[in-house]
Amino acid sequence: MKNYILPLVFLIITIGGAAQDQGLYDLQNKKINAEQRYESFNISKEEFESMEGSPYANENFIKGNIYKGKELSNKNILLRYNAFADEIEIKKHEQSETYNALIKNPDVYVKIFQDVYVFVPYNGSNEKGGYFNIVTEGAQFDLYKKTTVTYKEPYFAETSYQSDRPAAWVKTKIYYLVGKDGSFYELPTRRSKVLDVMSKKKKEVKRYIKEQNIDLDEEQDLAKLVTYFNSIL
Repeated sequence: MKNYILPLVFLIITIGGAAQDQGLYDLQNKKINAEQRYESFNISKEEFESMEGSPYANENFIKGNIYKGKELSNKNILLRYNAFADEIEIKKHEQSETYNALIKNPDVYVKIFQDVYVFVPYNGSNEKGGYFNIVTEGAQFDLYKKTTVTYKEPYFAETSYQSDRPAAWVKTKIYYLVGKDGSFYELPTRRSKVLDVMSKKKKEVKRYIKEQNIDLDEEQDLAKLVTYFNSIL
């Protein structure tokens, strides 16, 4: 992958530890206690596992890489993205029952298979910031995806005409056009609104969407559109 440079408005924090093992230790933030998560929803482990959907972008831990700045910090580390908690979870060993979460830091990003996740502060605050998935990069604009998962409580029928509904994880995806200055522009699924975001080349973009039959609900088509937009700026 090409090295990307974080916008200057991002807060850069240095993390100690140059060696692989030491770097892994320093990047770990807190131990995840799954039992506490079950209790927070007032459900059992069995109920948690039977819920519809998933709080994870990738259900299982997958080997990936952790980068600090432009340097590879940790290679072939077991990782997964928890979209509900907005955390990158990490395990040292496949057989391990415990796992940790990475410190949220704009100078640290991860690659899980083909997915690249970066942490973006909000108004200089790491606490209010979040992880975004880089869909595609361009000379002037990148395409980011923000995946959020919310918990939908179970519904219990009150009459014989109704049916019980189990608890579920509800996933939402929002795409953003991200400028090299750190500016974010939400990309709606309505064509007219997307044209407003890409108003610099509105006429050309409108024609391209029509000629290429771009479906704004499809990630692959959005990436194609952003690539084209970059090419005509």
